[in-house]
Amino acid sequence: MAYTAQQRSEIYAQLADKISPQGAEFLMAQAPPGGWEQFATKADLKELAAEMTTRFAAVDVKMTQGFAELDMKMERGFAEINSRFAEMDSRFAEMDSRFAKLTEQRGRDVWAFSAAMAVMVITVVVSVFLAG
Repeated sequence: MAYTAQQRSEIYAQLADKISPQGAEFLMAQAPPGGWEQFATKADLKELAAEMTTRFAAVDVKMTQGFAELDMKMERGFAEINSRFAEMDSRFAEMDSRFAKLTEQRGRDVWAFSAAMAVMVITVVVSVFLAG
């Protein structure tokens, strides 16, 4: 029970009469200013522990759900990225195929040009020999 200022004053006066003003001052200083009921009891601590356990369990559930949602979002994101990489790989393969065809065509064109030049040189050389 909390004592009023008047009650504390009366207790002090009675103690000062019985022991001494210094002794009364010392004893009054030992009592908590708001009364002993302000101190937590074991029951209070048990109640607080139960409440904290419940709250921590709720936070744990929320965190577990949040991390599960994050994992799913990341998996979807990585699946999309992998899909895009596969698409890029396909495009690169298509480009490699086109380059191979162009290289093959270029090789045929070079041989055709070389053959045409050889025929022209031979024709000129033969014409020069026959004319001369």
